[in-house]
Amino acid sequence: MIWLTWRQHRTQAAAGIAALAAIGAVLLVTGLHAAAIVRASGLAGCVHSSTGDCTDLVDTLQQRLNPTLVLAVLLMAGPLLMGWFWGAPLIARETEHGTHRMVWTQGITRNRWIGSQLGFMTAITLLASAVLATSTAWWAGPANQAGLRFSPTVFDVQGIVPLGYGLFALALGAAAGAVTRRVIPAMAATLAGFAGARYAIMALARPHYLSPLTRTYPAVGPGQPSPLSRDWVLKSGYIDRLGHFSTSLRIHGCAIGSGPQCVLRQVRALGIRGYDLYQPASRYWLFQGIETAIFAGLALALFAVAVWWVRRRLT
Repeated sequence: MIWLTWRQHRTQAAAGIAALAAIGAVLLVTGLHAAAIVRASGLAGCVHSSTGDCTDLVDTLQQRLNPTLVLAVLLMAGPLLMGWFWGAPLIARETEHGTHRMVWTQGITRNRWIGSQLGFMTAITLLASAVLATSTAWWAGPANQAGLRFSPTVFDVQGIVPLGYGLFALALGAAAGAVTRRVIPAMAATLAGFAGARYAIMALARPHYLSPLTRTYPAVGPGQPSPLSRDWVLKSGYIDRLGHFSTSLRIHGCAIGSGPQCVLRQVRALGIRGYDLYQPASRYWLFQGIETAIFAGLALALFAVAVWWVRRRLT
């Protein structure tokens, strides 16, 4: 049965390997370019300087890296492609052509058939996801150096979460294929389900896996948090002694050209301090584990749906 499964899916596996090779080539070129930008920026010298303020340098560096990081948005679609081209046709193509009935008449039980199908493609998906995650971890190195490791999109393409995404996409495609029995509707359901789940987790759930922390610091002058802390800042602005929050620093009573001393006096008089609501960088791997567990759990539930449907409803 394993040999038959390989024969059925070897074209898809070969296409996946070719796609990974193409992605790897793009990552190599853009990753080397991003690394060159970081080296030329002088960031390393600023970090090791005891007196240098790297804030402006980091802001400029992040802006220069933005065009390269657009690729991260495209890389987020990698697991979706696995669900589309590996998951959706896995059962739907067999039922659409009726070939599953021929297999079942050859002494192969439904359990063995669906088990070998899901087992083989799960192994391929996890292997491809691991290769992709390893490649993007190297590619995202310059962004990590610039303090962007915890930011959305960069978080999504490295670490262990791509394995959870790939497994979820495969399971979603397989379950959709079992229920719809048609490849195109299964692909449409996979797209809608994957995009909806990813957006809901990223925008609504991820910021609240653990209660965010708050910190205050001088609104102007030394003592502000380092832009290279790698913390994930959810909300940033200013707060006065009465607890009023503002996204911008508004100072009244200082004439144009009066100099920084007037601003400093007003800031102290009003008790204005900088304010951040954030997830600390130390929680990065914990968040990676939580999100991977969520999508792995969803994948197991969807695999169960696919198996149940094949055993009980498929004819």
